[in-house]
Amino acid sequence: MDKTWINLRSRASEEYIRGVTNFLNFAFERTEDGKIWCPCVNCVNTYRVSRRDAFDHLICDGFLKGYVRWIFHGERCDGSIPPTPTNVEEREFEHDIHNILHDMMAERVMNNDEGHAQSVDPSTKLGEHNHRLQGDKFYGLLKDSEVPLYPNCKKISKLSFIIYLFHIECFNGWTNKYFNSLLEVLKLALPDENTLPGSYHEMKKIIRDLGLGYEKIHACPNDCMLFWKENENGEVCLKCGASRWKGSSNGVEDEDVETSSEKKKKQAAKILRWFPFIPRLQRLFLSSKIAPLMTWHEDSRKKDGRMRHPADSLAWKSFDSQHPEFSSDPRNIRLGLASDGFNPFRTLSVAHSTWPVIIIPYNLPPWICMKQSNFILSLLISGPKGPGNNIDVYMQPLVAELHELWEVGVETFDAATNKTFQLRAALMWTINDFPAYANLSGWSTRGEYSCPCCGYSTASKWLKHSRKFCYMCHRRWLEPNHRFRTDKHSFDGTEEYRIAPSPPTGTDVLRQLEALNGILDGPWKKKSIFFSLPYWEHQLLRHNLDVMHIEKNICDNILGTLIGKRGRIRTPINHA
Repeated sequence: MDKTWINLRSRASEEYIRGVTNFLNFAFERTEDGKIWCPCVNCVNTYRVSRRDAFDHLICDGFLKGYVRWIFHGERCDGSIPPTPTNVEEREFEHDIHNILHDMMAERVMNNDEGHAQSVDPSTKLGEHNHRLQGDKFYGLLKDSEVPLYPNCKKISKLSFIIYLFHIECFNGWTNKYFNSLLEVLKLALPDENTLPGSYHEMKKIIRDLGLGYEKIHACPNDCMLFWKENENGEVCLKCGASRWKGSSNGVEDEDVETSSEKKKKQAAKILRWFPFIPRLQRLFLSSKIAPLMTWHEDSRKKDGRMRHPADSLAWKSFDSQHPEFSSDPRNIRLGLASDGFNPFRTLSVAHSTWPVIIIPYNLPPWICMKQSNFILSLLISGPKGPGNNIDVYMQPLVAELHELWEVGVETFDAATNKTFQLRAALMWTINDFPAYANLSGWSTRGEYSCPCCGYSTASKWLKHSRKFCYMCHRRWLEPNHRFRTDKHSFDGTEEYRIAPSPPTGTDVLRQLEALNGILDGPWKKKSIFFSLPYWEHQLLRHNLDVMHIEKNICDNILGTLIGKRGRIRTPINHA
């Protein structure tokens, strides 16, 4: 097809209008929903429009200079024109990879061009976009999405197959060695002309342009500080003096380590892996399938007073009433944070601990937001032992993102409305087990005052022979005239007339911490980093215990006490 009309200066000429008409005929023969990606100078193939709108844009604004391979409109990367869907019995490459790439392109246009579509010289604008969008990488992905896995393969492309393999590898915890062995077998099983990469390293080089990366931040081996921001180039910890590197005690490598002219590459003693979650939140709105669901909590949720979603809770409603400007836009995201430690080596005698920090967006319907695919990994803290109360040191990058999302927000493209808006987000609460509750809140969950809700009003008694604390204050939550309150024989030999204590508010917590004058003693071990967030002090519910530990561990102990069984009860519980 002749495409010289694209470079014509006069958009009112018959030749240019004829070329636009031929292009629209070509593009709309290969679409099913009556819309195409608009290739005008302003839209830059990031908005889907009808035929009439596309014609108006191309006549008024002009066709995108340099867009001579119509890969967004049915033409393949090699320049060949595939048959229209009505002329083939089976569509090639039944997958959603093109929408993924379009979302990625829209994200980069929005992030790098700040969402503006100004009327400038088309060739200049195209050059800026090619530079900002790293066009070579983007078109390389498009090319891979059109390359069949092997000759005459009509069901899956090279890029789609690689992404499927990578997805399976991540969810099943395959090692790199295992994955390389699988690739060798697949290459033997497929025809000789297959396009499958030969190793895991080659596969990662292909898909890394999709933006599935993370940042490494070095940390003090004693969990004192991060070598980040103004301390990025530091060599030793400013608090304990420990070296940043392995095999060094004072930041300078030992002389006997360097035995040749080539220095060994320094290895960090401890590394924090940070997965910035702001781009991942933006991608939720870039997907044409997920973006309409990001307002489900406001538009589609049943509001009959029953508890079906976190939006029905008092904590959510209290937050909305305190921050009406934030809650006025239902697209603003409410987040939950969950964290716990585990040993990835399981029963092996290896001293190691891994702490993932997960972010959960609550705007989505409950059957979607609680799927594993919508859990956003933000931090990965690994080392020979858990971070303990020093977990706040590793939370700094995450909290910095939360500050940005609350105070400024980020400009985000909404695929549901085809417009950009200022996205903001707020952390509602944390979810963890009881020991991790202490690490995140700063209140010790052991000893005399182990209940963070009762605080200093916790009633405990030390059992001399069992050498543990016993808590016998549960009758305070009964009605004032309940008969158990005066029943001495069935309980601890005392009558109970006290009222139930009120959980401390954020303001109460700060007042208690100020009264200690920086000398943290007793149940308080630290001031939580979350109090640096402007809204955290006024949150009605700051920390939650997860259902599994309450359902399994506590119920097992109650049941064992009732039936007089010693030891731990092994009762399988279906958490589905």
